[in-house]
Amino acid sequence: MKIDELIALAAEQPTRISRRSGVSRSTLKRVGDKTSEPTLSTLREVALALGLDLDVAAVPASDPYAVAAARTLIDDALPEDPQDDNIVAWLDRFARWNINDPLTLVAEAGILQGINNRNGAQYFHIEALPLATLPQFFIGENLAWAISGAAAASVIMGREVAGPTVIWHEGIAELADAGFGQKVTDPAQANVIFVPIGATELVGSFAQDGLNFVAPVQLVIDLHSLRLFEAAEFLTQSWQN
Repeated sequence: MKIDELIALAAEQPTRISRRSGVSRSTLKRVGDKTSEPTLSTLREVALALGLDLDVAAVPASDPYAVAAARTLIDDALPEDPQDDNIVAWLDRFARWNINDPLTLVAEAGILQGINNRNGAQYFHIEALPLATLPQFFIGENLAWAISGAAAASVIMGREVAGPTVIWHEGIAELADAGFGQKVTDPAQANVIFVPIGATELVGSFAQDGLNFVAPVQLVIDLHSLRLFEAAEFLTQSWQN
């Protein structure tokens, strides 16, 4: 059960849960309205009052807003004054972490992006990625999309880059029957990853030879996330001048 679902369940019987948890009804309402951030201890008291408990674990980060914030700082494709609170929160974190160098920003954003941990990502092992069929497929689905990862780096660098290719898209529930290849559950076995966008991944994307590609800064961040460091370093050589 997600935290939002826990709070929604508590809201169904606010007086009882307030009395049992020791959390005021006004606090429960503010948490439900997302105008207040509850502490772990508060959430646990609410959960226990409902006959539940919390199971807290640290997991690899996968936050698209970290990437959006990094791009805001170094990519002209994004506005300098974002209105999204999630992006602003990451700008504050980067400032607090004293990260302002572009090369460090894209490396950190790549870690925080966590493509292989992204909710909704679908992993495939495909012998030969039929790039030419992608436009027709996505046009049929009426969805925006763009290529990143190894395939995009190969096009820009003019030589083959080994590694996973990423297809960012607006959202497809299930691709197993789309005919792209064998769907796998282990990201390490995948050479093509279809990932639903979470924030600004498609901002600044461009068309070339009938295919859509992500913006250059987004590509570099994706390459870091995929641990394709050599390609990322090649594409950022001019940044060091």
